[in-house]
Amino acid sequence: MLQLKPDPLEGTAIGDVTPSTSQATAAPFIGPWIFLFPATYLVHIAEEYWGGFPTRTAELTGLAIPEAAFLAANVFFWILMLAAVMATLYQPSRAPLVITLATVITVNATLHVGGALLTASYSPGLVSGLLLWLPLGVSALVRGFRAVPERGFRHGVLVGVLVHVLVPLVGLGFVVALGGGWREA
Repeated sequence: MLQLKPDPLEGTAIGDVTPSTSQATAAPFIGPWIFLFPATYLVHIAEEYWGGFPTRTAELTGLAIPEAAFLAANVFFWILMLAAVMATLYQPSRAPLVITLATVITVNATLHVGGALLTASYSPGLVSGLLLWLPLGVSALVRGFRAVPERGFRHGVLVGVLVHVLVPLVGLGFVVALGGGWREA
């Protein structure tokens, strides 16, 4: 018999066992809690901005990032994140989008930790990455693994990894468009 436990993030119940692909339903997985993604993004970007992420990136890579480019790129990504949340709330069958968001923020938080360890210094975004994004991302992935069909879950993770690979490239486009670029040696 399947025992149900309360799900603290949703207020619904999830089972103790992982459902098969044919049994999985994303409906209990999707709810207002997914607004935590764009809400925590604002906190994360504020920490990166006031923590000096553009300056730190320039020191480490030689890429000068104008404040306008940093802010414009992050407004663009925040709008995309909010659109993904809204699309998923409107149509819960789009739950793999939440898996994508969870993957992106988990990878981002992990990279902040790695950057801090590699440089033995603070990585702007580290605190919000550790306190907000890592717990949100991991818990969403665990919950999604139980609720989203296996194929949708795998696709969501793959797209999340690809998105995180593309983020710096899109960011570089904003940098070039808004007057930044590589500093001369």
